[in-house]
Amino acid sequence: MNTTTQTAPITEISWNPATAGPTDSVHQAQNVLLGELPGLAVGVITLFYIVSSLLSLV
Repeated sequence: MNTTTQTAPITEISWNPATAGPTDSVHQAQNVLLGELPGLAVGVITLFYIVSSLLSLV
């Protein structure tokens, strides 16, 4: 079994992020994340309030 395979050199395989545009799924993920930020902020403030209230009792 003497088979030869052709492989491309590393220099021929490239990806340029400057030319790659964001897709619809990327925009949707960003919008979902931005929509969750207010709830996350309220959750963190509430958690901080509960922990600080419990610590003040000690």
